[in-house]
Amino acid sequence: MPRPLSFRLAFWLASACFVWVNFAGLQPAALAADAPTALSLQTALAAPLQDQYTVMRAEAELAQARANQAQIQSWYDPVVTVNAQLRAIKPSRVAPDPDNHADNAIGISLRQQLFDFGRQSARDAAAHEQVRGAELNLAAQTQRQKLLIMKAFFAVLLADQTYTVANEHMAVAFVRFDKIKDRRELGMLSDDDLAQAQIDYENALFARSEADANRRTSRRILAELLGTPNQLPGKLKTPSLDALFTRPAPEFDEAMKQVLAEDPSLHALRARYQAAVHGVDAARDHNRPSIYAELNADQYQRELGSRDPLRAGIYLSVPLYDGRLRDADLGKAQATRMRLAADIAEREAQLRELCTAALEHIALYQKAGLSRAKAQANAADLNFTRKQTLYQMEKATDLGDAMVQESAATLLRLRTTVALATAWASLAEMQNQSIDQALFAATSEPRP
Repeated sequence: MPRPLSFRLAFWLASACFVWVNFAGLQPAALAADAPTALSLQTALAAPLQDQYTVMRAEAELAQARANQAQIQSWYDPVVTVNAQLRAIKPSRVAPDPDNHADNAIGISLRQQLFDFGRQSARDAAAHEQVRGAELNLAAQTQRQKLLIMKAFFAVLLADQTYTVANEHMAVAFVRFDKIKDRRELGMLSDDDLAQAQIDYENALFARSEADANRRTSRRILAELLGTPNQLPGKLKTPSLDALFTRPAPEFDEAMKQVLAEDPSLHALRARYQAAVHGVDAARDHNRPSIYAELNADQYQRELGSRDPLRAGIYLSVPLYDGRLRDADLGKAQATRMRLAADIAEREAQLRELCTAALEHIALYQKAGLSRAKAQANAADLNFTRKQTLYQMEKATDLGDAMVQESAATLLRLRTTVALATAWASLAEMQNQSIDQALFAATSEPRP
């Protein structure tokens, strides 16, 4: 319910005068200047993420996976080598040309891998799954970054409203403390009364200063996530999210099934697990034979009967013994597969817990949370109306307590809305859906 401006203005003008006169030199540093327009949640969620370190790290992992895939696929590429030598010798007495002391030569060779009985196919499949896993991880990190931006945006809104409550409470405590000082000087109150009033005021002042510090800290976090560390956001636009209170919650079993089927982080782990399975196959086939073709063309300054200017052939290479290299590679590949299996099981457990929490919070804040917020707002309205009547009848000196209660009710409603929106967004992130769509699909708020 809108309140008459005269009462609120009179209260704040009086308390502001007291604070300015007595504590002008103790005020905390001001926040950064407000931007020309308030920052909306949609604009924050649309911020570019390429320079965010978590996204950059995921992009680097993807680039590394693609480079590794290219390296493995180079097995199929022909290898061309030029060999040359400048060599002086002392020929044998039975050499066909014993007076020639130069044994210079130059040649070119071409080698083409043909077949290795399945080992390379396993390595190719492993590299392909590694790239797919890195792509899915990049999508997961991007989605997670948007969720962090949303939470940081809400943290700023909550910090601002918390500061409003603390500031009003401090003003009330200061006015009371100042009045008690006057009454103490007149001998109407004791030193104990004055000391207790001062404690109440100092506690309120500390709470206000702490809330003001939290405003700047929360803005710093949001600025870092938005990629603008040198420009702290000023005023934020509170999004209209009332439609989330009436949106039907999904069925538990269906939501859980979708989460386990669509979570991008789980998809990334499963792709990496498949890569590890193929890696085990490749390590197991470490000693498989390989077949390759080779063509050589050479020119020699010193002619010998064993030197051919042109050679072409197909060769078979069969490893017989390499120490414990195969067993070591196989053990490493199997350990990687086991670790990823454990990571998948852990992520599935996390998803079941997070999905359950999100659905429970949706039900909680749509019903009990909203009911509590409405009850407190109603109580604040009634209290203000009563205090306003007493004020007009000159039976009450100010409306400070009523204003504080109204601001506290606004804070509770905001906390309830934020908690509900966070639950919806978390569920959307696990289901690989757009967070922006999850929050605003059912609202009429204009999009940026």
